[in-house]
Amino acid sequence: MRQFVPRPSLSLALLGSIVLLSSCATLSKQECLVGDWQAIGYNDGVAGYPSDRLASHAKACAKASVAPNYLAWERGRQLGLKQYCTTSNAYNVGRRGRQLNNVCPLTLANTLQTANQKGLDYYALESQLDKDKRLIETYQEEFDKLESGAMLNFANEKEARARLLSLADELRKAKRRMNTTQRQLEALNQSNSY
Repeated sequence: MRQFVPRPSLSLALLGSIVLLSSCATLSKQECLVGDWQAIGYNDGVAGYPSDRLASHAKACAKASVAPNYLAWERGRQLGLKQYCTTSNAYNVGRRGRQLNNVCPLTLANTLQTANQKGLDYYALESQLDKDKRLIETYQEEFDKLESGAMLNFANEKEARARLLSLADELRKAKRRMNTTQRQLEALNQSNSY
């Protein structure tokens, strides 16, 4: 009969999961007790959180028997939203690959969405560029091995040679695509006013 012996790595993984789950609260007990609701609201506004974020704070602070101060929190959030609802921030949010949250005044919506879309376009181009760089490295490594005579996983020399020829073509295509993407990024950078 085998005896169960707990492994340290399993115990650490379980402990890490428990810590991660307990850290899902929006505020710590200490933050609830200090209760600087205007500062908490300001930070939420700068991060672009909607007004229902306060319900999450109320739930987190209920454990500490603390109720949020809605007026102070909303006053701070409105101040924070002035930082969030700028064209430069909308662009930067897009550059991180994220959509702008729908928390800004309607009068700014079109301008902010345009800036956010330009950031998202930049993000997509950068992601494509990174993908192509990795692909070229992989192709080049395989090409170099085949060119030096390695058979890799091919059954015969004819298959290896055919792959070598197709790799040369794929390398050229990937390099052309990468150059085009770089030019598009440069053009986007030059037209960027954010």
